[in-house]
Amino acid sequence: MAKLFSRRIIFALWLTFVGLWAERIMRAAWPLLSTLVLGIGVLLLAAPDLWPLVVLKLAGGIWLLSGLYGLWYFFRRFAAPTLGAARARLDQNLPDRPLAALRDIQALGQGDPASAALWRAHLAQMRAAAAKASAVGPQLDLAPRDPFALRYIALLVFVIGGLFGSVQTMRTGLGDASVPIAAGPQWEVWLQPPANTRRPVIYLNDVMGVELSVPQDTVVLVRLYGDAGLHAIEETLSGRPADTFDAAEPSQKFLVTRSGRLAISGPDGAEWWVSMLPDAPPEVEVIGEVARDAEGSFSLSFTARDDVAVTAGRAWVYLNIDEVNRRYGLAAEPAPQPDIELTLPLIISGDRAEFTEVLTEDLSKHVWAHLPVSLRLEVEDMRGQLGQSAALELALPARNFFDPLAKALVEQRRDLLWSPDNRRRVSQLLRAISQAPETLFRDAQDAEILSNIIRDLEAGTDLEPAAELLWILALEVEDGDLEQAAQKLARAQDKLAEAIKNGATPEEIARLMDELRQAQREYFKEFAERNPPSEQPERLPDDEAVSEDQLQEMMDRLQKLMEEGRMAEAQELLEEINRLMQNLQMTPGQSGGEGQEGQEGGGQQMEDLADSLRQQQELSDQTFRDLQGQTPGDQLGGGGAEGGNDAGEEGPSSQDSLAEQQKQLERDVERQRGNLPGAGTEAGQAARRALDEAAEAMDQAAEDLRAGDLPGALDNQSEAIDALREGMRRLGETLDEQAAPGQGATPNDRRAEGQSQSPSTRDPLGRDVGGNGQLGAGEQMVPQEELRLRSQELMEEIRRRAGSLERPKEERNYLQRLLDHF
Repeated sequence: MAKLFSRRIIFALWLTFVGLWAERIMRAAWPLLSTLVLGIGVLLLAAPDLWPLVVLKLAGGIWLLSGLYGLWYFFRRFAAPTLGAARARLDQNLPDRPLAALRDIQALGQGDPASAALWRAHLAQMRAAAAKASAVGPQLDLAPRDPFALRYIALLVFVIGGLFGSVQTMRTGLGDASVPIAAGPQWEVWLQPPANTRRPVIYLNDVMGVELSVPQDTVVLVRLYGDAGLHAIEETLSGRPADTFDAAEPSQKFLVTRSGRLAISGPDGAEWWVSMLPDAPPEVEVIGEVARDAEGSFSLSFTARDDVAVTAGRAWVYLNIDEVNRRYGLAAEPAPQPDIELTLPLIISGDRAEFTEVLTEDLSKHVWAHLPVSLRLEVEDMRGQLGQSAALELALPARNFFDPLAKALVEQRRDLLWSPDNRRRVSQLLRAISQAPETLFRDAQDAEILSNIIRDLEAGTDLEPAAELLWILALEVEDGDLEQAAQKLARAQDKLAEAIKNGATPEEIARLMDELRQAQREYFKEFAERNPPSEQPERLPDDEAVSEDQLQEMMDRLQKLMEEGRMAEAQELLEEINRLMQNLQMTPGQSGGEGQEGQEGGGQQMEDLADSLRQQQELSDQTFRDLQGQTPGDQLGGGGAEGGNDAGEEGPSSQDSLAEQQKQLERDVERQRGNLPGAGTEAGQAARRALDEAAEAMDQAAEDLRAGDLPGALDNQSEAIDALREGMRRLGETLDEQAAPGQGATPNDRRAEGQSQSPSTRDPLGRDVGGNGQLGAGEQMVPQEELRLRSQELMEEIRRRAGSLERPKEERNYLQRLLDHF
């Protein structure tokens, strides 16, 4: 072979031969090698002496079976290669197979010089081609033989073990006593206070032998290492009998329920004296008197306190049946009525260790309205301990009715709900009341409604629908004339303004002036009947009050200007009169009314801002759920469970969608800013600045969402929410500057004929408003009760999760920033 081939060809041939051996070995030995590599990687990561015995036996058995299978596979599949196979592989990778050609012998024409010369030329050409030969590498195509890539899993474990493991750990696990073992703690003890206390965990190995004070129900975690029985726990903190637990158990956990001693016996032992700080029950007390407004809602201020935090509160209302004047409809045996349970409002942000809040409710429709009751407040802390206030004896505050017919209807409704036995008596009284409906009711439809109620009662139908209809009818009777008078006054104002603008004749203007005067007199009369002095709030300062006489003087001046033809001045004075009518404040002994300048516009702007606030809160909730989807741990509350996984799946596309929604909301807020009233007032300018800040924060939040910075987006969204709230508060101040607090109907509340409002309507923020749709003085801009409760639950969940040490540090830091911010 040496004569036929050059040294270069021989060297390439032997390298190919070696590669062929490697190829055959790897194809046959990959299961065995993978098993060995996996075992070494596992030993590098964790020594067997640290494994539980059951796991060690199971893993060892699986590893041994895998090794035996690898040996069987090797001997079954391995075949030793030959030099000829190497030469054939090398020749196959050369053009025209020159190695085989060089081994050929000339069969014909050996004696012919021309044929011999041609043969020599052929061999020279083949030698030149063979001289270009290079070694052929092994074909280690193991993928068809290992479709699940098990060899890569074994290699990955081996690499991780080599990077992060230790050869010393493996040698120790294999029983090499010559390898020194690193010294570590032989025991560890932690004190973990309850999450609601927000106190840090105490590592007792760092505070040997000191006296400690910890809250009640602190968790004690003990870990004992080394040989069994080498150390033992001694404690008098949990109150457990000594025979109910194994003091040498390697892992122990118990609660601190009393002060006492905690010790670790054995080598390098230690002891501590622990003083338990008992968790005192919460306290609550009523502040001041119960206040009731003209619409029947009552408010009660209270103070609650706890050594850690108040978590829930209720108000219980009980009927004092012994103090009820049992006559007329109340003489019957009352139907069972559950005690009234009201949820106490808790502060949404801030420290709940001590706070003052106001309970506001409207129980005018309850059967116990105006009856003697006992009211008691109750609060609860994290441990379920209860604290109660002293009982408050009072007549249950409710709306007063002054129209005799309305009072009669409400009384019969109460008797109907008091006892089903009053059904026949109530139907007879209602029938007696309605004997002459044309003289009793202003609207024939009201008489028909009462007739239907009587028919249903006599037919024995359910009492609840009849009671509800009686309530609605009483409200209609009580407020009907006032609403009609307000509508008539508003129409008269509009007609006169239109006549002045279009140049009506003096006779037409005189007729419209008489109509306006008559409408004002009727409105003043109805308002005085519906708002007696005892039901009116305190009057405004003199510079904000206006009397009926002052309005009459202005009306006389208006008529004089129109008679003189000074229509421009008359138009300005009429607008001033309309504004004063809107701001009219009733004073004791006088008739008057009030309104709210630009009420319809201001109310719409307030509603738009409330809707923007709601949308921003929803965007913030979705952003938080997306953040939760990127971090380990459970989703926050029920809402988090809804979107956590989705956020993790959608990724950037979800954030781009949120960014677009955030940008659209920013444009809406900028549009609303341009429509705010009170441009020349301090409150109006402050409202505009607040909306500017909200828009700027929204713009930054949108940029953060596009960049994937969810924590930054949440911070900016929180700033936007605060700015929107400030803008709504300032807008409320602006509207208050233009109109006194509402107490009754005003002309411009009924700008369209036939338009009316129920006294129980609510504004866009869920607050009760009067029949004129105006807010009461000093009323806070808070969400509806159910939204308020949801906010309380959300803050409580955030507090709990922020104190949970099992959660990632990044998540706890973010939750802590939320608590600090709000």
